[in-house]
Amino acid sequence: MGRIDIHHHALSAEAIELMRDLGLPTPGQQWQLDKTLDMMDANQIEASVISNVVPCDVLGDATLAHRLARQVNEAAAEVVNTQPSRFGFFAILPLPHVDLALKEVAYALDELGADGVALLPHGGDHYLGAPLFDPLFAELNRRGAVVLVHPMDLPQGCTPDVPPVFADYLLDTTRAAINLITSGTLARYRELSVILCHAGGFLPYAASRIEVAADLLANVEPHTVRDGIRRFYYDLALSVPAALPSLLAAADSRHILYGTDWSGVPASVVEQATRVFDEYRLIDDRTRQAINRGNALDLLPGLAARLKAAPTPASLR
Repeated sequence: MGRIDIHHHALSAEAIELMRDLGLPTPGQQWQLDKTLDMMDANQIEASVISNVVPCDVLGDATLAHRLARQVNEAAAEVVNTQPSRFGFFAILPLPHVDLALKEVAYALDELGADGVALLPHGGDHYLGAPLFDPLFAELNRRGAVVLVHPMDLPQGCTPDVPPVFADYLLDTTRAAINLITSGTLARYRELSVILCHAGGFLPYAASRIEVAADLLANVEPHTVRDGIRRFYYDLALSVPAALPSLLAAADSRHILYGTDWSGVPASVVEQATRVFDEYRLIDDRTRQAINRGNALDLLPGLAARLKAAPTPASLR
């Protein structure tokens, strides 16, 4: 009964080449299936859900953005087709181009068999709670979709002295989460399930502050903020053990998910974080098992069905 890794990057060589041709940043480590399966087996990961996030909004050209998203999604779907009992995937959408994003939702969910979609916290200067994105959220809500929110550089750019991975990515996620709550988006679309990467950025740590500020500055009652924070799902990628106390205090433990951030980090980082989580004493065994596996399978019935139908991989028996 292996873990489910909800935060896994697997950009193909072809997608990386296209990104390079378009002048986009590319990952430092190339994803390879054999090394990935070795890493998964070493950490008792039965299945990983791929989310290949690319900054479509900086391209400026809607056609190019859609072409990149389509190529990335088809490559991820091919990985799942060849290894259905080891992988799932979330399809990236070409925001801020809502019309093309809606087309990609239909293609990815209906034709490619995606387990959900991945969104950046913002498209251009607009965060996800902006009215611009209402048609997209309405369609995702109609489908009862799972949405993974993965950060990128802040809209106004970064400071050269502090690489964005240190803090900007966490702030990007936090801004999107606050905006989804205070705009009413989360309340209007009750059938959505939204996963925030990296333990929700600063959201759990700042939860009490946000409740007060939302009441004073945005006319949003504290209970609305609390309910929103508990409604989100959170993965643990690059967040163990430091973020766990705040996350466990603010979030619903049934909404916490194991995640690695592979292949953005080396195997040694995955192994250390997994070991520390397994040894973390403030979580009982039942909760730990739910975070490792059960919560993700409850959230992703398609993946659960594929795992149930497939024989257990020999390396996990």
